[in-house]
Amino acid sequence: MKEEEKDLLSIEQEQQDGHPLFRLDRFLFKVLASLILVLAVAIMFKQSSSPFLEGQAWMQEVMEKEFQFSKAAEWYEKTLGEPLPFTVDGWTEEEKVVNEQAEYAVPVSGKVIEDFQTNGKGLMVEAEPNEGVKAVKDGTVLFVGQKKEFGQLVIVQHADNSESWYGHIANPSVQPYEKVTAGSVLAQLSPNEQTFYLAIKKDGIFVDPGSVISFE
Repeated sequence: MKEEEKDLLSIEQEQQDGHPLFRLDRFLFKVLASLILVLAVAIMFKQSSSPFLEGQAWMQEVMEKEFQFSKAAEWYEKTLGEPLPFTVDGWTEEEKVVNEQAEYAVPVSGKVIEDFQTNGKGLMVEAEPNEGVKAVKDGTVLFVGQKKEFGQLVIVQHADNSESWYGHIANPSVQPYEKVTAGSVLAQLSPNEQTFYLAIKKDGIFVDPGSVISFE
């Protein structure tokens, strides 16, 4: 038999038997093993007894070491100049509607000394040093750190993916990806600072906080 005919027969045989590097039984075993592992982890995190709590702590430690999400977010912000975007999850449709319709809480007591029309981003508010800075709505902390123009800054993302920015603060009491409720304290004003900066961002554009929040 000619060499070309042997090669042709070999190709036809491979097509009938499947790829020589692919074995269906091994593939199915890996899929099944992955599903069992995911199910086992899910069950473990729903338990509250001591052995399961130890397993949960170990899993969290492994995930933190293997994939430090906060470090990735920090790199993204430094490289591209904006916090790492993400979609708020865990909101039911009813909660989203309630959150969107809820009135904004006043973050600090004070008077506006620079309005939105002046700087195009937010409000500068004169307030008492050391006053607690409160979240204007329920949400998830997106960013905690330093940012040009805002100094020490906390950004909270809400159910409609809008954001509230709290600048010129000190001693943040929250961490990235932490859930917060309207009126909960995010940070304090610096003992040497009498101004607070508030901005609200919707669909990637800063809007006037004064249209939804009334200060003295």
